[in-house]
Amino acid sequence: MRRWSWFIVLILWIGVLNFPWSGLPPLQQFLLYPSSPLQIEHSDEDIAISDSPYPNLYLRYDERGVAHVFALNEFAMAYGMGFTHAKDRLFQVEMLRRTVRGRLAEVAGPAAIPSDRWWLKFDFEAKAKAQFESLSETDPNMKLQFEAYAQGFNDYLETLKPSQRPVEYQLLGFEPKAMEPHTPITLVRYMDKVLDYREDDLKFSALKNHLPDSLIDIYYPWASEYNYPIYPEISGRLALASDESLTSHSADLGANAGAKPLVYLPTSDFPNAQVTDNITKDLGSNNWAISAEKSTTGNAFLCNDTHLALDLPGTWYEVHQVIGDRVVHGLSVPGAPFIVSGFTKDVAWGMTSATWDLTDFYHLETNDKGEYKLDGEWEPLEPRTVTIPVKGENDLEVTYYDTYFGPTDTIEGEFLATNWVASDFNMNEMRALRGLISAKNINEAYEALQDFSHPPQNFVLADKNGDIGMVTSGYGAFHTTPTRGIIEAQRKSDRQEFRHMGRTLYVLNPEKGWNHSANQHQVADSLTPYLNTLFTPTARGRRIGEMMEAREKIDRSYLMEMQYDVIDGEWALLKEHIHKYAPNDMMKVLRNWDGKTDEKSQAATAYNHYKWALHDTISRILVGDFDFRPRSENLFVMISQSDTIPGVDGPIYMAPIAKALWQKVLLDMIDRFNSKEPNDWRWGDYHKITLRHIARIPAFNYDTLAGKGSSRTVNVSTHEPGTHGPAMRTVIELTPNGPKADFAIAGGQVGRPEHPHYSDQVDDWYNGRYFKVEPIRAPQEKKWAQKIDFQ
Repeated sequence: MRRWSWFIVLILWIGVLNFPWSGLPPLQQFLLYPSSPLQIEHSDEDIAISDSPYPNLYLRYDERGVAHVFALNEFAMAYGMGFTHAKDRLFQVEMLRRTVRGRLAEVAGPAAIPSDRWWLKFDFEAKAKAQFESLSETDPNMKLQFEAYAQGFNDYLETLKPSQRPVEYQLLGFEPKAMEPHTPITLVRYMDKVLDYREDDLKFSALKNHLPDSLIDIYYPWASEYNYPIYPEISGRLALASDESLTSHSADLGANAGAKPLVYLPTSDFPNAQVTDNITKDLGSNNWAISAEKSTTGNAFLCNDTHLALDLPGTWYEVHQVIGDRVVHGLSVPGAPFIVSGFTKDVAWGMTSATWDLTDFYHLETNDKGEYKLDGEWEPLEPRTVTIPVKGENDLEVTYYDTYFGPTDTIEGEFLATNWVASDFNMNEMRALRGLISAKNINEAYEALQDFSHPPQNFVLADKNGDIGMVTSGYGAFHTTPTRGIIEAQRKSDRQEFRHMGRTLYVLNPEKGWNHSANQHQVADSLTPYLNTLFTPTARGRRIGEMMEAREKIDRSYLMEMQYDVIDGEWALLKEHIHKYAPNDMMKVLRNWDGKTDEKSQAATAYNHYKWALHDTISRILVGDFDFRPRSENLFVMISQSDTIPGVDGPIYMAPIAKALWQKVLLDMIDRFNSKEPNDWRWGDYHKITLRHIARIPAFNYDTLAGKGSSRTVNVSTHEPGTHGPAMRTVIELTPNGPKADFAIAGGQVGRPEHPHYSDQVDDWYNGRYFKVEPIRAPQEKKWAQKIDFQ
C-alpha cells in the first residue's frame, strides 16, 4: 500500500504543478529553469549591439535611470526611444496596447471583459492602422519615425531571454507581443480616455427624473458666476464672436439647423456611468509661467504638474534627447517617441487638460427591420461583430452597430450611439509635439499647436526671450445651442460638430506678467456652456493667482513652494459658516486655522470630514440616492451667501443640518481615532496616499504615505486613500545661456518591481526635493551608470 501511496502522491503533485490556477500560470513554470519568475534576472551592464540599423546611436543611463539618447537623426532617435521604452517599461506598454485594442481579457480573464467591450465599440485599431497608412501621403517622415520606434521596441524584445521578462508576464502566464508601428496613434486614444471621456450626459438625462428643471438650473447651472477664468484678458470679448460663428456654422447644416435637440428621458439611472465626482476626480493639473519682468532673474520660468493616477510605473518616462546641436529634455509617455512636456534651449511647454464635454449620446428611433430613422428616412443599422478572447473561458462575440451618430451599443438597457472626439482621426497630434521641439519662440510654438486636436489641452509656453503665453489647443464640441443629456437623434444636424479652438482661446505675453491654468473655465462669457457645464472647481486656480499676486518678483524657490502648497482654496467659502455652527470643542482647532492641510493638521481633518458630509447630506435631500450630486463649489457658494437654500419641498435650513453633522463628525472621529479630542485627529492619519502597481498587484505597491494636501489644494490629492495626484513636477528657467530645470516624478524610471529605479524617487517627490537636469550634449561628458552602443 505504501508503494502505491507514493505513486498517487506523484500523480497529484504533477496535477498541482500543471493546473491553471486562477491568476497564475501552471506552478511548474515557477520551478523550471530558466522560465521561473522566482529567478529574477536583469542586467545594467554595458552593452554593444552589432549590425544595428542605426549605427552610432548611443543610449546612456544616469544615476537615476534617466535615459539619454544620442542620435544622428530623428529616425535613429525614434529607434532609440522604442528600445529604451521596451527596456524600462515593457509591461506598461503591453497593457496600454492591449487596453486600446480590447485584448485585456485574453491575459487577465473575465474581469477585463467590460473594458474590452467598451474599447472595441470604437474600432480604434482599424482606424489607427488606416491613419498610419495615410501618412505615406500626408507625412512620410512621421511614418518612418513610427516604424523606427516600433523596430527599436521589437529589437529589444529579441534580446530578452525568458528569465529576463518582467515578472508580471510570468505571473499572468503570457509572452510579450511585438509592437505595430501605428501604436503611437492608439496612444492618443488612451490619453483621450483618461482626460476627456465622460458620461455626464447620461446622468443629466436621468437627473430629470429626480429634480425639477427649476432646481437643476440652480444646482447644475449652465455657467458659474463664481468663476476664475484662465483667460480673464479675453473674457467677455468672445461672446459676440462665438455667437456669430455658431450662427454661421448652423446655417450650413440645413433647414433644421437652428432647432434645439430634444433630450431623451431614459428609464435607467446609469449607476455605472463614468462621471466626474466632487472629491476624487475634480483634480486635473496645474501649469503656469512668469515672464522676464515678473522674475527675479530677468528670465521666463515655466512650471507644470500633471495630476494623474499615482501608479507604479507612472505615466511619465523622463528622457534626454540629443540630435546634433538640438537638445530636448522632458517627459515622454511610453508608447510614442516624442516628449510631451519639456524644453529645448529656446522654448519650454507644459499642459493641463481643458476638461471640455466631448462625448455625446444619442437615442435612435429604430424598427424591427434593423433600421433607424434619420431626417425622416429609414437607414440601416450596420452590424459589426467582434470576438473577444477570454483567458480560461470560451471566446465572446459582441455585435455593435455603426450609425451616422457613431457606434451604437446597449448601455444599461438603453440602445445608444456615442459620438466621442477620440473617434476623429483628421489630425495627427504627434505632429504638434514634433513642432514644439523645433520652435524658436512662443509664436512658433503657438503655430505648432494648431496641429493638436485631442485630448484638448491648456498649453503654457515660455521662451529664452523672456516671453510667455497660453493656448488652449484642441477640438471643442458645438451644437447649435448649448445641450446636455441624451439627445433624441432625429436629424443630421443633431450631431455635435467639433471645432478647433487654438486660434480662439489664447493669450501671448499677458500684461500682468504671468498666466496659469488649473482645469477651470477658460473664459467667462457665453462660449462657456458650449464647452462644458462641469468644469473643475476654481480653488486651485484661485490659490495660484493669489500666490502670484502676493509678490512683485518671483524666484525659483517660491515657484517650488507653490507646487507643494497645501492651503485649501475652498476654506474661504465655508469659513464663516463653520465658525458659526461648529461647537466649541471643534473651534479649538478651527478658530485660527488658515486652511493649511499638511499631514500634522487637526483642523484639516475636522474641516474635510464636515465639508463632504455637508455636501452629501444636502445632495440626499435634493436627489436621494441618485449618484450625480450637485457641484460642490456651486453649493458651497450658495451656503456662504445664505443660511437657507432652495429645496424640492421648500427651503433647506442650514442650522439644524450643521448641528446634526457636527455631532456626527465627533462620533466618526471617535470611531476612527478612538478619541473625542480634536487635537488627536491628524490629517496624515486620516488621509493616506497610495502608489499602486498598474496591474493592482498589492505586493508591488509602495508603502502608504501620510496625506498632504486635498482635492482643493495646489499640491492636490484625492480623498482617502489618495490614489491620484501630481505624477510629475517641473520648474524650468529659459536663460540666454541655456535652460536650467528641476524635475520630480512620482515613482521611478523603471517599471520592473525588483529594479532599484522602480520607486526610488517617491521619497524625494513626497518631500519636495527636485533633481537638477544636466545640460549634456555628448555621451562622453559624464560617467554613466549604463552604456548601450549600437554599431
